Amino acid sequence: MEYANGGTLRDYLNENFNRLSWDDRYNLAHQLACSVLCLHDEGIVHRDLHSCNVLVHKKSIKLADFGLSKRIDEASNSQSKLLGMVPYIDPKVLMNSNNLKLNEKSDVYSIGVLLWEISSGKPPFHEEKNRIGLIYDISQGRREEIIPDTPNDYSNLYIECWNNEPSKRPNMHEVVNRLGVFIPDSNSTTIDQQNDISDQTYPTPNENLTPNSAGNSSHGELSKMIQNFTNMNTSEIDSMSTKEQINENISSENYFSIECKTACY
Repeated sequence: MEYANGGTLRDYLNENFNRLSWDDRYNLAHQLACSVLCLHDEGIVHRDLHSCNVLVHKKSIKLADFGLSKRIDEASNSQSKLLGMVPYIDPKVLMNSNNLKLNEKSDVYSIGVLLWEISSGKPPFHEEKNRIGLIYDISQGRREEIIPDTPNDYSNLYIECWNNEPSKRPNMHEVVNRLGVFIPDSNSTTIDQQNDISDQTYPTPNENLTPNSAGNSSHGELSKMIQNFTNMNTSEIDSMSTKEQINENISSENYFSIECKTACY
């Protein structure tokens, strides 16, 4: 197994962000988008994209799916870390809107959040204390603020990616093409990424990550965790007693996500 010398994208940005030029950030964003596009072209939806399971090796992006590749006993039983994944998850799925399941446009939403993270060097909503209330806020359209001096074309792209309505999000082909404008040798980069990802092990289209598979289990557990929350109205959410009740309900369950060196919350 090849060792990713840069660690996770979360770790890499935490340790190197101040040394990254915009060209470096564009390259990371473009490689990430190319990798996800390769999956989509094979009929595979990743469903669990966040900066703790995107790896960096020799300044190149590699996708990982720790839900499939890690043993259960290596996972962390931390609800706070699982809640840290909330900003990356399609809000339509979070709120169980029309029983929507994770799909290609859900990956696009996650990519939008990751593009923002690459521009900021920080996890989304990393200073947010009320992680439970954040679920509702995101479902109502709350997003991170654009980082000053971010090129408009770049910020406009991730804003489109994290649109609340899946039908208004671009597909991964468009994301790759628009990021490619920033990369002079984008054609060769895309080819390299396609060759690189072909050497990695992913489910075949017939083995596409189903709601019952390990790779999707964290979202299933998260859905359980917020089930009561989604039935609450705004006035209930605003009341302190309701918030205490939410936390009490959540504390009665065990959930897991994957550890990385830099905290996922």
